[in-house]
Amino acid sequence: MAASPSDFLQSFWWTAQGEELAAASTQPYACLAISATDAERVSAGQALFNTPALLGGQAAKAGLNCASCHVNGRNNPHFFVKGLSGHPGTADVTTAFFSMARANAVQDPVKIPDLTQPGKISRALGDPALERFIRTLVVDEFSGKEPSAATLSALAAYVRAIAPCPEDRLQKRSVGDQITLIAAAVQGAQDIQNRNDRATLHLLVRAIRHQLGLIHERYNGSRLTQQRQALLYSSRALEPLEDQDDLAQITPALLDWHRNFEETLVPKLLPAERHSLYATRHLGTALKRRSTGGH
Repeated sequence: MAASPSDFLQSFWWTAQGEELAAASTQPYACLAISATDAERVSAGQALFNTPALLGGQAAKAGLNCASCHVNGRNNPHFFVKGLSGHPGTADVTTAFFSMARANAVQDPVKIPDLTQPGKISRALGDPALERFIRTLVVDEFSGKEPSAATLSALAAYVRAIAPCPEDRLQKRSVGDQITLIAAAVQGAQDIQNRNDRATLHLLVRAIRHQLGLIHERYNGSRLTQQRQALLYSSRALEPLEDQDDLAQITPALLDWHRNFEETLVPKLLPAERHSLYATRHLGTALKRRSTGGH
């Protein structure tokens, strides 16, 4: 389970000062256009889109993933990293901080695009341009490991499925976000298992552990000690699967783990959410204490 690189929430490292409450408590709605035959692949892509393990390098160390810039496939108007952003909502994609391959020694941040809108890269089915583009982002822009064909296929399927929402409005962040992404990783693992791709299955396991870590950092305080300890045990139970060589064992083990997670841990997390940093009131209080140096 990944530790936060910040002294509070992991995401504050790339959040503009003064915008922490808005960024950590609200998000755009997620709207996906998914065909029944592609649901598992899109789920795998969604889980991979939300894990730092995909990018590797400095991005992974900081906890950054694709969704850090593209929240639910949209943009992130609160994104800001000193030296990498001009103003909130922009990022320099040609910086040596993440990769020497794209470095141009010029600070030239650009506006983070909304993936619901058409871009320069074709997303047409059967056109491999999107897969090639995603591969370039992972390997050249972020110095990530060479993604497998199954990883690229899943990510492309997710990006192609991102659609505009009928109403352009925000929703509250909740522990349900992480629970949903964990379920997506488990569902997606079944498609990846059929593709005999061990590396991508390992990435999905890491994606689940990352989401558990995000819950863990929000469930702080003495009254949530039981939930935090249960999250730690649950994450540690997945650790052996990150290096499991027997492909046939990974997905069945994940399904068993997820069944136990849904039956025993989720019922403990949901009622306690109101005491966690998912609750805007508690988050706001904690931010005030942090800004004044209080405890």
